[in-house]
Amino acid sequence: MLSISIKKVIEMSVLLEVKKLKKYYPVLGGVLKRKVAEVKAVDEVSLSMFKGECFGLVGESGCGKTTLGKTIIRLLEPTAGSIYFDVPKDVKEEINKLENSADRDSSRLKELRKKYDLAIYKGIMLKIMRRKMQIVYQDPTTSLDPRMLVKDIISEPLVVQGLAKGQGARSRVVEILSKVGLTEKHLYRYPHEFSGGQRQRIAVARALVTNPEFVVLDEPTSSVDVSMRAQLLNLFQDLQKDLNLTYLFVSHDLSVVECISHRVAVMYLGKIVELAQTEELYKNPLHPYAQALFASIPIPDPTVKKRRIVLTGEVPSPVNPPSGCRLHTRCPKVMEICAKEEPELKDIGNGHLVACHLFQ
Repeated sequence: MLSISIKKVIEMSVLLEVKKLKKYYPVLGGVLKRKVAEVKAVDEVSLSMFKGECFGLVGESGCGKTTLGKTIIRLLEPTAGSIYFDVPKDVKEEINKLENSADRDSSRLKELRKKYDLAIYKGIMLKIMRRKMQIVYQDPTTSLDPRMLVKDIISEPLVVQGLAKGQGARSRVVEILSKVGLTEKHLYRYPHEFSGGQRQRIAVARALVTNPEFVVLDEPTSSVDVSMRAQLLNLFQDLQKDLNLTYLFVSHDLSVVECISHRVAVMYLGKIVELAQTEELYKNPLHPYAQALFASIPIPDPTVKKRRIVLTGEVPSPVNPPSGCRLHTRCPKVMEICAKEEPELKDIGNGHLVACHLFQ
């Protein structure tokens, strides 16, 4: 398990800041296929990630984890909200001051957002930013083009971005292949000629070839066996140190997240319900949903009996989520206020954030 002190976190600079980010998908109906509802996949998520950290994101299937990751790096168009990437501290303070002022539609704020807000980038500005933000998908079998040689798969981002071509691109491909544990002899092979672990290494090489600062790891170890999973985790940690990378690590495997992450956020129905340092969160989850989630982690000892926390009922639809706290229809600690008011994500001390009326 990785641990990071509060003092160290405070000293670290923020690389990525997300403010009230939304991603809604329209639900079309009727003869004219008009919008009749919206799937609220990501709903007003706010968080910050520090340079050099691995930020874990957990939650059950369909809660919006992958959608959040893809929206942050602009593979998906955000419905609303702001994304600030590596913004100078003085500029960030000015933006915060203007956003909290009465004149939120000032020309100065619009000017700053146009320059620094990734959520509204278009054209060449967005293309340039893609060099700094990359993603490694869950299944390399589907994310790698089966008709392309490895040398072309990895060099394609360099060519598209205009960073290198010809011999220069080839040299960079060989260099990054060596960092992920492959060699020059693998250049002229197709993806189907490799094992699952090797294919994932190729996908990692493709993501890192443009020398990014931020990488979304979308369940990168779920398609390989246990031994290869350990090798990939060691590879991610080594690459993070060598290349000074910042990770958003999305996974269902809570044990893997505990192993690699500095901080972890728990997501439920499109919202962050708890966020804390990994060690603190795994030892003392406070939100009822987080408690149920971490209680489901199996213990590799058949003689030890673990108390399970069962959430009753079905997961509500993201098209029409419950009013107030979204867990109140299933929560064992529900109160009257839970159905009326939505709890805010508040810091209860030492950087431990919880969105629950029990701690408001």
